[in-house]
Amino acid sequence: MLKIFWDKDNIAFIGNQVNAAEHSHCVLQVLLSIDEPLQVTVDNECISGKCIIINKNVRHIFLCDNNVQLSILIEPSSNFAKELIKKIHGNYLKCDSEIESIQKSAAILIDTNNKQHYINFIQDFAKYLGVKRGSRVLDKRITDLLEILQNCNCYDHSIENLAKSVCLSSSRLSHLFREQVGVPLKSYILFHQLEKAFTALLNGSNITNAAMLAGFDSPSHFAATVRKWTGMPVSASIRDSEFLKVFI
Repeated sequence: MLKIFWDKDNIAFIGNQVNAAEHSHCVLQVLLSIDEPLQVTVDNECISGKCIIINKNVRHIFLCDNNVQLSILIEPSSNFAKELIKKIHGNYLKCDSEIESIQKSAAILIDTNNKQHYINFIQDFAKYLGVKRGSRVLDKRITDLLEILQNCNCYDHSIENLAKSVCLSSSRLSHLFREQVGVPLKSYILFHQLEKAFTALLNGSNITNAAMLAGFDSPSHFAATVRKWTGMPVSASIRDSEFLKVFI
């Protein structure tokens, strides 16, 4: 069983199927053990621990070995990600001290459909990590762009089309976005498309329709993106899975 919580600034996967082949992505990844300590390989370094936070664009592998664990992908433009990055010196940060209460709270997620419990958990987890999830001050054109993506119903996610919507050239928008958010706009757009595709799956679409609704070139493009970002095949992401959208 795999349960997926989709929040405003993060996606959480919890279950005993959270396995990932070697991959990297532009989002921050938090891994939290529920049962046995985590066994993670980060840039060819083998690490064992209860909570490991992996920096963006760092190659890593993790296997749950049938133990329940929680994996959280944190949206790169969020204050949550920005605050965590300040705490990471190098490829990863290991947090093991006095984390037992957080592990117990996370363990409840596998058996609950209570969205408020996830909201409470992520707030307590952020407090444990010493970070704030509040909003950041961004250039209004970037704020407008993020709002357009959050509310879009379009299939055209080209940078050229998005640049027109905020009255900038493609090159200027790409430069400003990376300067403000810290990740390439192209990578962020893929994150957005994944959100749309998984929301469609949550609403009953099959993989083909979900890929098309999200603006992927093909179902295989969607599948390749899921594998790149999660390290798991899309079939594993949806098989015996339950999706809960935390925010409205």
